[in-house]
Amino acid sequence: MYQRGDSNHWIAILLMACSLLFMVGCGDDEEDEEDAEVAIEVPTAYTFDSRFIEGESSVSYSGQTVRNLLWQDLKIKTDSVGKSGAQALTANDFNALYDHKDASNMKTLTTAGGTPLVADAYSKISTGKNLKGKISADPVIGYGKPADALVQEWFQTIAENCKDSSKLGTAAAYTDENGVDLSQMINKVLVGAVHYYQSTGVYLNGILEQENSKQYKDDPAKTYTAMEHKWDEAFGYFGAARDYLSYSDAQLAGKTPAEFSRDSNGDGKIDFKSEYNFGLSRNAGKRDKGGSGTDLTKDIFQAFVTGRAIIAGEGDINQVAAQREIAAAGMEKVLAATVVHYINDTLADMSKLGTADENKKDLNKHWAEMKGFTVALQYSPFKKVTDGNLAELHGIMGKSPSYAKPGSAEYDQTVANYKRAKQVLQVACGFSAENVAKW
Repeated sequence: MYQRGDSNHWIAILLMACSLLFMVGCGDDEEDEEDAEVAIEVPTAYTFDSRFIEGESSVSYSGQTVRNLLWQDLKIKTDSVGKSGAQALTANDFNALYDHKDASNMKTLTTAGGTPLVADAYSKISTGKNLKGKISADPVIGYGKPADALVQEWFQTIAENCKDSSKLGTAAAYTDENGVDLSQMINKVLVGAVHYYQSTGVYLNGILEQENSKQYKDDPAKTYTAMEHKWDEAFGYFGAARDYLSYSDAQLAGKTPAEFSRDSNGDGKIDFKSEYNFGLSRNAGKRDKGGSGTDLTKDIFQAFVTGRAIIAGEGDINQVAAQREIAAAGMEKVLAATVVHYINDTLADMSKLGTADENKKDLNKHWAEMKGFTVALQYSPFKKVTDGNLAELHGIMGKSPSYAKPGSAEYDQTVANYKRAKQVLQVACGFSAENVAKW
């Protein structure tokens, strides 16, 4: 896989722009005439002009941008109680983000390093948006209750821990009595039960039934059709910047906003709607960076851009369906590969138990990331990792980390079980043995 962001990448982009033409048949009123072919050009960035209002963009997913920010800011908030000098927080403090209300006039906790922002208040980006209203109501496999109920329980546990001065300001503030890192669980479960669920289970799942010839809701001010808008919303939950393929995997996997955001239009500011990479889109870069022979970033983004181009050109609905499948499969692979990654981290942490290098904080963190991303996998109707697979995985992982020391029968069995979990995901997603070993 070439590394995006270098000079060879731009040559590849130019070649791609020249080659990405889709030929779609258009029916003719005359039965004896052959179908005409219309070329639909696929851009290299997620940019599409309006068919209805000249000079305007038809891309719109500001609500998804706000939810990405709320999700990211909630993690900042739950992590904060474990830091030195932390202030005690209540469940209401967490719900102020999870069940956000515009009347609060809250500003995002997310920054772009030292670069100014186009907008820093949620309601200045889009109004009426929260996470709670978009979460799946399906029971979580292995828990028997919806994600919303679990999240509320975890908020309450962290709030109770904050009342204990010996826990506040340490990892114990967001860790339950069994060693589960609840900050990680909340974050990873929500990226599945909100973002992945909405993208695949709601928007991509219902895309083929959407209207695509007139302005959305017959509103003359709208620059897009219903199908264009719903596709955009699915893309918005993936969280990628509009020029996503100009970022290298190393940049997407980076730790600072200077790496995974960029002032692409040169206005001196970062626009969260177009110039910042969130959540799932960054996880894709991490797995590509750590893998071999994979290009999940390109697979997913190209499917979203290609599908949107076909929709904008009123092309073949079957080709839209094909791109939908590619995008959904790519996002599932990102989540599954990330579970594999954290199984490997968990195994590495367990191997140090009882030694001078033992670090239960890391073990708790990595176990929760493994478990939370496993929960996330259940929310796509297009998934290859079946509910039966997920039931087996949750049975293997249990509901808390194991502290069995190397050399014990429990340790050996737990290691064998986790290796089985990796095998389940490898088979379901077609991962190579090499990547499963090193992710």
